[in-house]
Amino acid sequence: MTRVNKFYWDSETINYYVEYNYLNGWASTALRIYEYVADECDWDGEEDFRSLYSDLLNQVEEKVL
Repeated sequence: MTRVNKFYWDSETINYYVEYNYLNGWASTALRIYEYVADECDWDGEEDFRSLYSDLLNQVEEKVL
């Protein structure tokens, strides 16, 4: 069984990346989200970083779709 983390992201953060995606495309948005998680979020270890990045990416993608 795979454990899936779900984090709370401020709606302004998600909406920012949704709008960014409309203007710049998905590849650029994914990179910008990666940079945001790396630079602005508190994470402890590679697994935590991946969980945060994946969760924010998925929540933005859900809203885009």
